[in-house]
Amino acid sequence: MERVKSGINNFDRLLGGGLPKRQLVLVEGAPGCGKSNLGLEFLYRGAQKGEHGLYVSFQDTQPEVIRTTTFDWEFEKMVENNRINIRKFDPYRYEHIAEMLRTAVKENNADRVVLDPITDLDLYIDTRKDQRKNLLQIKKEIRELDCTTILIAEKEEATELEEEVADAIIELELLREEGMVKRHIFVKKLKGSDYNHGVHNYIINSDGIKIQ
Repeated sequence: MERVKSGINNFDRLLGGGLPKRQLVLVEGAPGCGKSNLGLEFLYRGAQKGEHGLYVSFQDTQPEVIRTTTFDWEFEKMVENNRINIRKFDPYRYEHIAEMLRTAVKENNADRVVLDPITDLDLYIDTRKDQRKNLLQIKKEIRELDCTTILIAEKEEATELEEEVADAIIELELLREEGMVKRHIFVKKLKGSDYNHGVHNYIINSDGIKIQ
């Protein structure tokens, strides 16, 4: 299996060498656990290597996304230099998302893509059949476009459909222990490859995510 090195501290070690190329990786967890941070860092580390990234938000505009990147990164510079492109898609246009994604990836020659949060689309789709059809259309486009994609999902809002369609699943957890907040990460699924089956602590500091 061909891999994409994420560049995130120790993340590739969990995945057996990197994210599976041209596949959908679902990152799910509760609010505040760092899902969007992981997606943004995935794009930023790629941009540092000369790759192009596309961040599609179903909630925030470009200025709002940039304001969330409070790390010691030159993220805004990467946006200005078109290494990272930020788009806002309206989730109620779910029937056109796959086509819009294809256009945006081609326009930006994107190697890495993040859709955040994919679960927003479910709010506008009435039937399970149409939800699955929509996700499969997105998956088909990604494979044909030769890019690797992270889907961000709110754990409580995600359905089994996202997990079924995704090629890999990464789960983030927030736990309170003895008055402290602890963060855990583990690989729940990775098709066609072995991976680290352990649960690991991680922290978020000024340079991004650090998996321990």
